[in-house]
Amino acid sequence: MRFRLLIILFLLSGVCAAQSDSTATEFQDSTLDKNLIDKVMDLFEFNHGRTSVKCYPTMGIDPASGISFGLLSLVAIEPKERDRKKIKFYRPTSISNSLSYSTKNWINLRSDMIIYASHGVVVNTLLQYQISPDKYYGIGNDTLNTDPVKFDMNDLRFSGNVSKELSSTCYLGFQFDLSYRDCASLGENVEGLDLPECKNNWLFGFGPHFTFDRRDNINYPMRGEFCTFGFKYFPPLANDTYSFYCVELDVRKYFTIYKDLVLACQLFSGISEGDIPFYCMYQLGGQTRMRGISNKYMYIDKNAYFAQTELRKHIWKRFSVVAFGGIGNTFPTLSDIRFNNIKYVYGAGIRFQSDTKNNINLRLDYGRGSFDDSGVYMTLREAF
Repeated sequence: MRFRLLIILFLLSGVCAAQSDSTATEFQDSTLDKNLIDKVMDLFEFNHGRTSVKCYPTMGIDPASGISFGLLSLVAIEPKERDRKKIKFYRPTSISNSLSYSTKNWINLRSDMIIYASHGVVVNTLLQYQISPDKYYGIGNDTLNTDPVKFDMNDLRFSGNVSKELSSTCYLGFQFDLSYRDCASLGENVEGLDLPECKNNWLFGFGPHFTFDRRDNINYPMRGEFCTFGFKYFPPLANDTYSFYCVELDVRKYFTIYKDLVLACQLFSGISEGDIPFYCMYQLGGQTRMRGISNKYMYIDKNAYFAQTELRKHIWKRFSVVAFGGIGNTFPTLSDIRFNNIKYVYGAGIRFQSDTKNNINLRLDYGRGSFDDSGVYMTLREAF
């Protein structure tokens, strides 16, 4: 009964899209003949020239936040026709705003945009305010802590990157991360674990950023590659405050095996050093990384790596199915990379194509992981 309810909510939930590509996917033709679902989805979309506006009620599921409900709006501006003919990849400007509230008292106000400006300049930013009652499991990953410490987090963040196009696939620029975080512990657990004391609430980091993007479709790639590499330094803002740096590499590859059968692969590695607050350490778990680990703070440390893959197949009309798996770990130092306690996840999911033009999917995933951990996730877009 519970699973049937999730499917019904899944079909009725409205969602929105940002960005598209001129290369159409194989399964778009199946939605040309509009059915009742198509007509209902059209009620939330408005178009004027190159600009489209979408407003949807939204719903999500996450093991940490519970079931969330909210509103989402998106404005997408297509490039001019003469600009579209110059490049192979279609990348529109988009601005997205959302507000949601969850059954576990999470409040999330989020605004993100990506602007493809003139002269090859790209601006990608995120502004987010979040109230999130959460759990702290300690640092390290040897075993699963079954008695975490509860805490409240108020999180205000403004981050992003600005880059200049070197070619149609390469971008070079800088990234930044400005945040204010206020943590309040709700008491230690029975084993004496307590939330680390925060030295300072404000953090500011910056550094170079490089992107290589040769995906045929930004929202639902069927072939191509995507790679980002960045360095970010957080200097001390006063005496006895946090100061650290991090280096990240994210590589993704997409294969079309046969028609609309797609294999997606991702490899991520993150290294950091210095005096780092626990909420800035690398994490496994969540809606995009290692689904099946129910809380992103369950395994945290200064360094992390993970590899995950997903097999995607369209089945009928707007519906697709996926199967996924992944392995990964966190570790304290480069000389202490651990393979004996490696974490694994696996699972499957359903996709509903909420936007047929831009190939945006609403996804419902069920994942299982180490120590019999599990999670159900419902959100927009693909995990990677």
